[in-house]
Amino acid sequence: MHGVALRVLGARDLPDASQEVWIKVWRNMGSFRGESAFTTWLYRIATNTCLGLRRTRSRREKRQYNGEEAHFRPEPAGDDADPEAAALNAERNREIGVLLGRVRAEHRAALVLRHMEGRPYAEIAEILGVPSGTAKVWVSRGRTAMQFALAKGKG
Repeated sequence: MHGVALRVLGARDLPDASQEVWIKVWRNMGSFRGESAFTTWLYRIATNTCLGLRRTRSRREKRQYNGEEAHFRPEPAGDDADPEAAALNAERNREIGVLLGRVRAEHRAALVLRHMEGRPYAEIAEILGVPSGTAKVWVSRGRTAMQFALAKGKG
């Protein structure tokens, strides 16, 4: 849950988002019907809360990209990791964070859930409250937006 919030919102709004999510979980615990896994229910609350906070923030700010990076936590390196490989990995993760920051919030959420959290499309659809086909489209559009941003940055 923390990783989704961090990647969708960035570090600036993470404390508020985490608090808001846990308040909603506590208040709505009685509404969990067990029709899906508890983690799916938790991810749905987290994702919806983060998207709502993102929309609220977007209304207050201009819609142009302001250079803020989406935060991407690098995979921890093993004890025997090559320092050069670790540096390259850190640079790659920073670049991914920048690219994620340029993707529309809904597409970013779907992309993060699929490729960084490893969730299946059916679960992504349930978490985001959209049909499975829409979840697939959002992942695809997120990938396309990242590829476009990457090409634009190199050009």
